[in-house]
Amino acid sequence: MKKTYQDLNEEQRGAVFHNAGPALILAGAGSGKTRVVTFRIVRLMEELNVSPFRILAVTFTNKAAQEMRERVANLAGKKAKEIFIGTFHALCLNILKLHADKLGYKPGFTIYDDSDQKALIKECLWDLKWDEKQVNPQAVHSYISAAKNELKTPKDYDEMVAGIFMEKVAQIYPRYQTKLMQNNAMDFDDMLFNAVTLLQRYPDVLEGYRNRFEYISVDEYQDINTSQYQLISMIAHPLNNLCVVGDPDQSIYGWRGADIRNILKFENDFKGAKIFKLQQNYRSTKSIIQAAQAVIRNNSQRKEKELFSLREMGETPTYYQAEDDKDEAEFVMKTIYERLGQPGRAFRHVAVLYRTNAQSRVLEDACRRHNIPYIIVGGLKFYDRKEVKDMLAYFHVLANPQDSVSLRRMINVPIRGIGSGTVEKLEETAKKLDITMLDAARQGALGGDFPKKTSQALESFVKMMDDLIALKAVVKPSELVKAALERSGYLTDLATDDTNESRMRIENLKELVNSVADYEATAETPSLEGYLDQVSLVADVDKLEDKRNCVTLMTMHNAKGLEYPIVFVTGMEEGLFPHQNSIDADDEVQEERRLCYVGLTRAMDLLYLTGAACRYVYGTPQWRAPSRFLSEIPKDMIQFTGKAAGIVATQNGLYEVANAKKKEFDELKDPEWDDEPVMAPYMLGDTVKHPKFGRGMVLGLMGSGEDLKVTVSFPNHGKKQLLAKLANLEKIE
Repeated sequence: MKKTYQDLNEEQRGAVFHNAGPALILAGAGSGKTRVVTFRIVRLMEELNVSPFRILAVTFTNKAAQEMRERVANLAGKKAKEIFIGTFHALCLNILKLHADKLGYKPGFTIYDDSDQKALIKECLWDLKWDEKQVNPQAVHSYISAAKNELKTPKDYDEMVAGIFMEKVAQIYPRYQTKLMQNNAMDFDDMLFNAVTLLQRYPDVLEGYRNRFEYISVDEYQDINTSQYQLISMIAHPLNNLCVVGDPDQSIYGWRGADIRNILKFENDFKGAKIFKLQQNYRSTKSIIQAAQAVIRNNSQRKEKELFSLREMGETPTYYQAEDDKDEAEFVMKTIYERLGQPGRAFRHVAVLYRTNAQSRVLEDACRRHNIPYIIVGGLKFYDRKEVKDMLAYFHVLANPQDSVSLRRMINVPIRGIGSGTVEKLEETAKKLDITMLDAARQGALGGDFPKKTSQALESFVKMMDDLIALKAVVKPSELVKAALERSGYLTDLATDDTNESRMRIENLKELVNSVADYEATAETPSLEGYLDQVSLVADVDKLEDKRNCVTLMTMHNAKGLEYPIVFVTGMEEGLFPHQNSIDADDEVQEERRLCYVGLTRAMDLLYLTGAACRYVYGTPQWRAPSRFLSEIPKDMIQFTGKAAGIVATQNGLYEVANAKKKEFDELKDPEWDDEPVMAPYMLGDTVKHPKFGRGMVLGLMGSGEDLKVTVSFPNHGKKQLLAKLANLEKIE
C-alpha cells in the first residue's frame, strides 16, 4: 500500500490520509476520485483497524458501486465483502427489508416502477371521475415525486398548494399513497422517504445504524436531494466521520430534485470540515480542459478550482456549423470514418452526445445509411419491454399477492377469457371484503355472479397461481421462472404466432431466464424477492456494455461518469443547448452550462462541437442561433470548419450566421405557415410558451376545435385565457 500511495498527487494523498471528522473532496472531472475513495477505505481498515462492517460507501449508480467493490477487493481481499457499498436506494431497501413492518408494510413488498406508478395514478383519476386527457398522469407523477424528494407528506403538500393543478395533485396524492399501502407496495421515491421516516420515528433503529456505520463516504454529493441529505446527516451524527466527494461544476440533476446548495454549504453544515481539491485531470488533453474551464468559469454557483492537465496539448476542439440537422449528422459520420482510419481506433471509442433524446433520430438514420454500428443509452430498457414486464408482473404477484396493479396486468395475459368486466367485478369484491384480488378470483372460481365460462377461466387461473406459489417454496428462482413461462401459456402463445416480432419476444423471455440465473450465481441466498429487488434498482448506464464495438449515442445526462477518446457534442444552439425551458432563469442556465462542461470533459483525445443553422421542428424549418456557450470559449481555443466561414462575432460575443444565409433558410418556410392555427393537444399541467408572456402552465381548458380556450398561468403576467387557434402557444415537453 505505501508504494501505491506514492503514485498519488499531493491533494489525493491528503484526502486518503484524512482520518476522522467531516471532509469535502472537490473532485474535478477525470481527477481520480474513485481511486482516492478506494484507497481511503482500504487505509481505514489496514492502518486504523476500522472494521469493514462499520464502513458505509454510497454511490449513485450500481455500476459505480460495482467498480468500487472490485477495486477495494483487489487491495483488501475478502474482507471487502463486509463493507456496505451501494446506491442510496440499495441502502434504503436494505433498511426497509428489516424494519418496514414498523411502517405498516408486510414482508415481500413490491417496488413499483414508473409504469406501475402511472397506472396507480390513473386509478386515482378514475376514482375521482377525472379525465386523464385533462389531468396529465405524468405531470401528477412528477409533482408527487418532487414532494417526496422534499419529504413532504400529503398533508404537508395540501398546506403548500398554489394553483388549480396543485389542488388536484393534493387530492390525488393521499389516494395514491393509500393504494400503494393496499398493494403492499412502494414507489421509487418511497424507498428514501420511508427510510428517513423510519429513522425519525424510531430512535433505537437510528442508533443501531449510527453504531454500525462509523465511517461514511458519499460519492456525487453535488447531486443529492433533500431526502438523501437528511438520511446521511442523521446516520453520520454525532461522530460526523463523513467524507463526501463531488463537484459543483457537475451538478446536472436539479430537474429531478438534486440541490446544489448541499455541497456549497457543506462546511456550514459540518463544522471543522477539511477541504481537498482534486484539480489535476488525468483524462483529457490540455486543449480540451482549457475549453471546458473557459465555459464553466462563467458560473457563479460553484467553488473555485482550476482544472488542469499534464497531458499533451492535443488537437484544438473543432466547431462545425452545419446547414441543418442532416448536414450535422453527415459531418459526424464522415468524421468518425476519418478518425477510425487511425491506428488503435474503433467504433467503441466514439460517443455522440445530445441535449434531448429527440435529436437521436437523425443521427440513427445517418448511422444506418453509413453502416456504422451504434447503441443508444436511454432507449427502451430491457425490463420495460412488454413481454418482460408481463412476466415480471407474474413474479410480483407470486412474491406479493396483494399487488393488484401487477395482477391486473397479467390476469388475462395471454388471453384466457378474463375480460375487463370480470376484472372490475374482482376489484369491487376485493374492496368490499377487504381481500386481495387474487382471493377475489378464488371466490369467483366458485361461481357467484359470474357465468360458468368465466368461473372456469378463473378456476384455471387460480389453480395455475396456487401451483406456482407452492412451487416457489421448493425450487430455485430460475426454475420457478421457467415454470411460470410454461404454465402461463405465454411461450406457447408467442410460438403459435410465428412472426419475427414473436420470435424476438421469445428471445427476450429466454434472456429473462438468463437474468435470473445470473442473479442466482452471485446471490448468497437466492430468492424471487431478491431478484425483483435487484431488477428494481437497475439503471440504463448500469447495463451499458463498454466492450461492444459500437458508437454510443446518448444524452449528456446519461454520459455523466463516462469517458471516450472521441466525443461529439451536437446541437450547440440557443433554445436547444441551453434548452428553451431554461433560458429565462439564471439558475437553470447555470445548470445547462454545467451540463455543457460535463459533455466537454467526457472527451479524452478529440472533441467536436456541432450546431445547425436550421433545424426542423414539427416538420418546419426553424432558424437557430449558435449556443452562447460557444462564445465563452476564446477563439484561440477552438477551430471553425464547415459553414463556419459564414460566422462572425457580434458585439455581445455570440455568433450569428451572415444575413444572406439566414435569408436562404427563411425562404424554405411555407409562407402560409404563420397563418395556420395551432391546434396542439393541451392537458392540465402542460408547460407552454407564449411569444409575449413567456413560459406558463395550463390550468384550464374550455371548448374544442376552433373554439378551444386555454387558461394559462404566466409567472410574470398572471392568468390569461387565450383562444388556442390565435395564441400561437408552443407546447414544451
